[in-house]
Amino acid sequence: MHTRLSQAKVARELGISAPSVAQWEIGRSKPMLDRLPQLAALYGVSLEDLCGSDLGSPKEALKAAGCTLSERGTKVPVSGFVAGADRVVLFEDGDIEQDGEAYLPFQCYDGIVLRVQGESMVPRYKPGEVIGIHLPGRETFSLRMIGKDVVARLSDGQMVLKTVASGPKPATFVLTSVNPMVPPIFEPEIEWVAPVEFHLVG
Repeated sequence: MHTRLSQAKVARELGISAPSVAQWEIGRSKPMLDRLPQLAALYGVSLEDLCGSDLGSPKEALKAAGCTLSERGTKVPVSGFVAGADRVVLFEDGDIEQDGEAYLPFQCYDGIVLRVQGESMVPRYKPGEVIGIHLPGRETFSLRMIGKDVVARLSDGQMVLKTVASGPKPATFVLTSVNPMVPPIFEPEIEWVAPVEFHLVG
């Protein structure tokens, strides 16, 4: 595995500029999805190694949820879904039957789960996975959220699943998409923001 590649070398191999690679490294932007296989090959790693398991393994989900492994696990209602362009929809009372239940390999999670639909967020989120969050979310962003995925309710009422990045000015934030075709939201006005605690096949 090649671990000591300069930004210039990576940029040359991918046919892009070194500042683009620098932006990836600090979380201001992400590589295009079609570049990920070439980037993984360049570093001699799998796509999962490159993109990280995030919180996509049961072990990481247990840790994030503050639970211990249960032989029996539990089924929980799916409270909404994440669809194309990172849009989040929470079900209203009575709509829950639309997506049924999800299986979690632990019993103590008291947050809500959302199901991923479609393939616009591959490789990080795969169709059918579930995402865990706690509501109500926080009223403001924090520095600890930089580089983390969140579900945010914007002041215009939209709900989105995005990655928090530092903004162009001090103490500002940008919401970037897992899908590089979706433009970032600079200095978003939010009603609340809830960090993604885990995602896994449900």
